Amino acid sequence: MIIARLKEKNQVTLPKKIVERLNLKKDEFFEVRVGKNYIILIPVELKPKYIPQELEKINKLITKEKKKAKTIKAGKKFLSYINNIK
Repeated sequence: MIIARLKEKNQVTLPKKIVERLNLKKDEFFEVRVGKNYIILIPVELKPKYIPQELEKINKLITKEKKKAKTIKAGKKFLSYINNIK
C-alpha cells in the first residue's frame, strides 16, 4: 500500500514510483472522479480550443472591434466569423 498526505491548499503529492511508472510530467492534468469513499485521478491530454492561426485572427478581431461593443458567443458562429476575417 502506498500512502499520500493531503497538504495545505488541498494538494496531494503523488509518490515517485507512481509518477515514474505512469511517465507523468510536471503540470500534467487529471480528470478527477469520486467514488463512494475513494478518488480516481486519470491523466488527460488537453487540446487547445483554437489553432494558432485562429488565435492570430482573434487578436486581429480584438484590435479591429475594440470599443465597438460587438458581442458574439463562442462556438461555431464565432469560428465562422473569425474565419471570414482577412
